[in-house]
Order: sequence, then structure tokens, then C-alpha cells
Amino acid sequence: MDIWENEKRRASNLIWNAAGDYSFEPDFKAYDHDGRADLYWNSIIGAVRKNYGAEPIDALFQSFHGCQAEHLYEQLIWLGLENAVFQREAPHRPALSYLRQSYARRMLALHRDTTRQPDLLEDAHFRRVLGQSPKLTSRDLELLDALEFSGGWDTDALVAHAQALLRDWFGFVPGRTQAEEQAQRYKKYFFLFRRKTAMPNLPSVRTFGCGYGEHASLGGGTGAEPEVRRLTDKTAAQTEEALRNYISAYFGESLYDNQTMAGLERELCVDAHKGCHLYYAKGSAELAPKLRGYTATQRKAALQQMEKNRAAYEADGLRHRNSILRLTARIRNAMMAYLQPTAVRTFAGTLDNRRIWRGVYLNDDRIFTRQLQSDPGELCVDILLDASTSQLHRQEIVAAQGYMIAESLTRCNIPVRVSSFCSLSGYTILTRYRDYGEGDKNDHIFRYFTAGCNRDGLAIRAMCREMADAPCEHRIVILLSDAKPNDMIKLHQGERYVDYTGENGVLNTAAEVRSLLHRDISVICVFTGNDEDIPAAHTIYGRSFARIRSLDQFADTVGTLIQNQIRSL
Repeated sequence: MDIWENEKRRASNLIWNAAGDYSFEPDFKAYDHDGRADLYWNSIIGAVRKNYGAEPIDALFQSFHGCQAEHLYEQLIWLGLENAVFQREAPHRPALSYLRQSYARRMLALHRDTTRQPDLLEDAHFRRVLGQSPKLTSRDLELLDALEFSGGWDTDALVAHAQALLRDWFGFVPGRTQAEEQAQRYKKYFFLFRRKTAMPNLPSVRTFGCGYGEHASLGGGTGAEPEVRRLTDKTAAQTEEALRNYISAYFGESLYDNQTMAGLERELCVDAHKGCHLYYAKGSAELAPKLRGYTATQRKAALQQMEKNRAAYEADGLRHRNSILRLTARIRNAMMAYLQPTAVRTFAGTLDNRRIWRGVYLNDDRIFTRQLQSDPGELCVDILLDASTSQLHRQEIVAAQGYMIAESLTRCNIPVRVSSFCSLSGYTILTRYRDYGEGDKNDHIFRYFTAGCNRDGLAIRAMCREMADAPCEHRIVILLSDAKPNDMIKLHQGERYVDYTGENGVLNTAAEVRSLLHRDISVICVFTGNDEDIPAAHTIYGRSFARIRSLDQFADTVGTLIQNQIRSL
């Protein structure tokens, strides 16, 4: 099986992203049957390293490297590791459940020969993932239960369980010769090994899951030493360039040149966001004709989502347009109320005959009035859409809501800029759909699609930096977010790094929101998340957020939020 170099690099990036560590060269990578880097399994491989460390897992696989049943043990141990690490990572990575179920459906669609024990157990394991009951003998079912390692075990307990499983079920003891191992298998009537024994010298690329697994060297397992264990500067540069090329092809060309981007990263990717990168993309709707492979597949999926966004909006077009009319009226009324003229007493102007006596008896010269127009200064609004995979099943809704807000503000002659954000392989990507002066490009918001994770704090910081150059005195940010920051790149806290998820991510995002407020930038959140994330939304946005439960509430709820912010300018 030949695997293209760009897919090898992508597999490495997926593993590094899940591991939160870019300083090693992965020993094992997974690919689908077409030779493309497998998103789910490479994420699992990286997460195993993150949760259990490299050395204990390397030692576990090295313990049976070279034995005749190596391929069988390898496949079964990875099933157990997948079950354990999924339990650990799923609460912090909402997209992982979707990826797992998607992989399970692909696996079962292959209709593999389940007379082979590894295939039988893998098939049964992923049937359980989909909520199905596998048809197994009691003995096979007992083995399947033993293979589904618990996420509650620490590293030592997990390794001990794996070794006990190989010993008790397969008669394998590390260090035993192949002849001794085979004799022990026959002695225990080893019914499970229903295939020909593996060749001692296994190929470096061999069957794994829905496709193939690639080891670092011929016959090598996880313990094999690759030629280069650490990234050299040259390798890192090549990987970085390949990743940027992928992002550019997937999200659109960069808004800024390399020199400008380097300056922005030096300014913004510091303290809590040390080690992160930024990319500002043009939200295009084009498919580069020369695009091939996985990148082309991803880009085509994004273009299909753009069409779904438009179709979903038009399917309920009447209610959407009515919401725009009502929201426009709410905003316009707030602006008119704020801009109502105010009569003030002055030393010159229109004589107020009711106050003449004050000039005669009290020497008060302010017997004139003048009408002053209250001027809030120019107002502009930035709309920021959460485009992480946690919004996967709300893409059409988020796109429609973003469009309706932007269109209503545009009709009130308020400059609007609309962007989305997500994070991928260490890059926080902000995609620009329209700028302040592009009132005729609101339909570009339907180009919104989701991908990757979301480092809300860095996205808000980057948006704050962009708004520093806004041509307006008064500024408002409207975020459409599920208030669930989650990124694989760790958060830098003092002398240590912690996971950017849960409370850590929420507190960092809240701090960046407070930074906006200190700069007199008002913040509103249209909450798109679930009930369990409402406390996080409170922590981040205070009272300046609202949840839209139905389209009929949209105009009134969002209108009230915007009105309150306009009045407080």
C-alpha cells in the first residue's frame, strides 16, 4: 500500500494535535482504505499518548514485538486503548462522539470476514458503539468485555490489565520464545486465533481498522525507532508550510502577508496562548481546480454546507424575513431614542421668556436655550460566529442568525463586519465574510461551515486587535457561541500548561471578554449551546447573553440585547 507524503504529514498533524505535543515523530499512524489519514484513529493515537504517556505504551507494544501473533495482539490492544481514551476525552471533546459513530458506521459497512477473530471482535465493539447488540458466543462476549478497557484506570492499571489479558486469554508472557508461546496456545486450546499465524517480519504498512496502520520501520511496532525521533528545524518548517497550505486551500487565502501575520502572532500569541498560531482567511466560495485528495474532499464538503445554509434559510424564508423586519425596527427605534434632541440652557441661543426674571433678579445669564443633538459617535458592530465542530448540527441555524443580525444592522446604516473562528492543529482561524463597508455582501455569511476545535479566548483577543483599527468611536461585538471553549493546544498558566477545556477555557475566555469591556467595547452573546453550558455562559458574558429557543423569539430577544447596549454607549 503506497501512502502519499502529504497524507503522512496530515496523519502526524492529527496525532500532534490530539497529543498536544509537536516535539516527537509518531511511530504509528492510521489510514483509511484509500490511503488517506484517518481522522478518528489518529486522534485516538495522539490522545493515548496524552493520557497515558509514551514510554509505558511503547513498552507494552514492544513486549510482543516479533512474536508470531504480533498483528493479532496489536489490533486487540488498540481496541482496548480506544475504548479507554474515548471515555477520558469525550467529555472535553464533543466532536469525538460524532467521529466515533461515523467511524463505526464505516467499519460495519465494510462487511468484513468475521471468521477472523480480530475482525469479529472489532465488528462487535463498534456495534456496541452504535447501540447495537453483537451476536457472539458467551466466550467471545467475555473476551470483548475484557477488551473494553476502562477510562478510569491509570496508566499502570491499564498496562497491567492488557498484560493479564494477553496472558490469560492467549498464553502470552513477555520474553517467552515463539515455540514456548505456540505450545502454550495449543495447550489452552487456543480457539481464538482463527487465522494463519503472522509472519515474524511484518510489513511496516499492514491492515488496521478500516484501512492500514503504518509503523516507523519494517516490521516495527510502537517501540521501533524511526530514523529521526525529534523534529529538526527543516522538518518543522516543511510541516508548518504543508499545514498552512492545507488551511489556505480549505478556508481560503490569507488576508495578510507573512510579515504581517508574524507580527500579529508575536503580539497576540503570548502568555496564556503561547505556542499558538493565527490565520485570517478570506471566506471564499471557490474550489481550486488543482485541488486533490483529502483537501479537495474537505473543501467540497464545505461548499456543500454553504448550499445547505442557503437552502435552509430559503425553506423558512418568510419567517426569516419577518424577523429581519422586526429586528431592524427594534434597532432603529433604539437609535432614534438615543439621538433625540435635548434642550439645554446656554448664554446664547433662543430666548426663553419664562426665565427672563432670573436675569433681572438673580444675574443668571443662562436665559437662552439651544437644541443639542445627542451624538453617540459612529457605531460599528463585529459579529463573530463560533465555527467549531461542536456547532456541527447547528450550522444552518448559526448561519441564518448571523445573516439576520447583519442584515438588520445594515438596514440601519450601521457598519458591520462578520467573521467566524475555529482552531485546527494549533492555528486559530478567523474567516472574514464581509467587512464594514461591504453592505452588499451579507449573503457571504452563508459560506459559514464548522471544523476543528475552538480557542475562544485567542479568537476574542484577535478580534479585539482588529477592532482597534475600526473607524468608529463606539464598538459592539456580537458572538454566536455555545460557550464551550475547547482546544487541543494547552493553556499556559505560570510555570505549567493545563488543558484548554472546561473551567480553564471558560475562565480564559471570560478574561478576554473583560479585556474588551476595559477597552469600552460592548459584548453580546447569542447563546447557541445546551442547558448544561448556561453557567459557563453566565461566567463569560455576565447578563449580556440570551438563548434563542425559537425563531419567533429571535427578533425580540436579540433586539433587546442590542437596544440595551446602544442605550449604554
